[in-house]
Amino acid sequence: MSIELRRARSRQMVIFFLGCGGMIILLGRLYYWQVWQSGSLSRLANSEHIQNQILNAPRGLIYDAQGHLLATNVVRDDVYITPLQFASDFTDNYPTELSTEVHALHQVLPSVSEDQLRNDFGFSLQAVRVAEQIDPGQSQRLRNLHLPDTFLEPQTWRTYPNGNLASQILGYVQDGKGIYGIEAKYNTLLAGKAGSFTAETDLNGNPLTVGASSEQDAVKGLDLTLTIDSFIQYFVQTSLQDAIQQLDAQSGTVIVLNARTGAIVAMAGYPTFDPNHYGDFADQKGCVGSEDVYLNPALFCDYEPGSTMKAFTMAAALDQHVITPDTSINDPGYLNFSDGTPTVHNWNDESYGKETMTQVLQHSANVGAATVATWLGPDRFYPYVDRFGFGQPIGLFQPEDQGGYRTNTSVGWSESDLTRQAFGQSITASPLQVARAYQAIANGGVMMQPYILASINDNGHAGPYYQYSTQPQMLRRVISTETSETLTGMLISTAEYNHITLPGYSMAIKTGTATTQGLSMDQTEASVAGFLPASNPQFVILVKLDRPQKTIYGGTAAGPLWRTIAQQLVVHYSIPPDQQQ
Repeated sequence: MSIELRRARSRQMVIFFLGCGGMIILLGRLYYWQVWQSGSLSRLANSEHIQNQILNAPRGLIYDAQGHLLATNVVRDDVYITPLQFASDFTDNYPTELSTEVHALHQVLPSVSEDQLRNDFGFSLQAVRVAEQIDPGQSQRLRNLHLPDTFLEPQTWRTYPNGNLASQILGYVQDGKGIYGIEAKYNTLLAGKAGSFTAETDLNGNPLTVGASSEQDAVKGLDLTLTIDSFIQYFVQTSLQDAIQQLDAQSGTVIVLNARTGAIVAMAGYPTFDPNHYGDFADQKGCVGSEDVYLNPALFCDYEPGSTMKAFTMAAALDQHVITPDTSINDPGYLNFSDGTPTVHNWNDESYGKETMTQVLQHSANVGAATVATWLGPDRFYPYVDRFGFGQPIGLFQPEDQGGYRTNTSVGWSESDLTRQAFGQSITASPLQVARAYQAIANGGVMMQPYILASINDNGHAGPYYQYSTQPQMLRRVISTETSETLTGMLISTAEYNHITLPGYSMAIKTGTATTQGLSMDQTEASVAGFLPASNPQFVILVKLDRPQKTIYGGTAAGPLWRTIAQQLVVHYSIPPDQQQ
């Protein structure tokens, strides 16, 4: 065999083996795609023709005690443009067409500049949102224009029809989630359960009439009814704002409780915010000591309650039969201690001489309250501070400042702590804690749990498990009925002495003027706490003003607002007088 023939056969064999190798590789790849990857490819192919869509659940509504809407939902359109579609229609008339569409959009959406719209019409691969939550009139005008590169997408938005009314109670909703207040605490109930829609689609994404489809309905969120009265809430908010502005104060808080049940009728703070535009208030400061205006100051902003604490010191001593209203002391205007504890002085440095326990409250005498605390001693004083709920969370909302105080078991405690706590210094509490403690006095010595959720309505969607009304909850007996009645009489005399009265109605109150260590004496927390009618208490009211400048004392700064709110309550609820005029 010639050399040429052998070479030819060798080339043929190489070509044959190369061909066989190629066939083996091809068969292997076919097996890989057709058999090994068939499942995943099938699922991928199906996904091209299957549309899965989440159906958002309408958020539950929030009502006040009279059925007025506090929070609801509205459907508003977002506006999108499709630059890629516009570019695909590129013609010699493109500049004119672009200018015409930009001008038309700007006429309907004046807040969006023509320059911004031209920029958004750049050659982007995605639709661009140019406006959100436009009003229904604007939506209709855009539909009438039939702009080829503009479309509307409806969105459900949380809205608060009363603006800032009760905003620090309600909170707000961001990206479908409740933030702060009621919206946050009951977010799971309010949010409902999302549904879903699955359908076969054509190449353009349109559902096929004869294709397979399935739908699971969204379950609407539960509706909540609160205990607050919108009328009283509005009156309290506006009156508080007026008082703060007139007195040149920094901030303030007002609480109105049902004296028998603990239900919150109104709870307001200032400064406040509008939950419809919560982003505009991100840099707004709240109450003194808080950098966040969204927090509820009734729970979050603790303070030294000052002389409003003297009522609880008297309650502890009366309940343990250490004093009577007529027990007297000699008040030289100061009280010294043998252990070197700083001397206690009366707030005005005055000496009252011989005075009864009722007069101690009338004069708001620090020396008298401190003396009573020394008679009690820590073993008989602190259990009552604990009973009245100081240093204990209320659990209404989070976050919450529960305040606190040192006891004789605390490191660094001295008799100075005991005596100062007796008149409201060296102890901190939230405004709602103080209001709750006065509610116990008003309610014959029985403390109720403050609450703001009145009922939950499932609207027939979530089953009967969610249909219930909140029942008033007794926490504990704090003092005896006899002590409550005796102390109430002393507080009535205090109200009359301070000229915080309402013709025809008996009122039991105590004023408070607290100063903060490290600040000047004119930087006070001016407050008044009490209840009316004293003979049959219906409402507990607490007013606290932070750093008032025109007048700095509890009686003169917070007293007029307390009386104004009391007058509105008796008129609004038709409470009959309990005294002859």
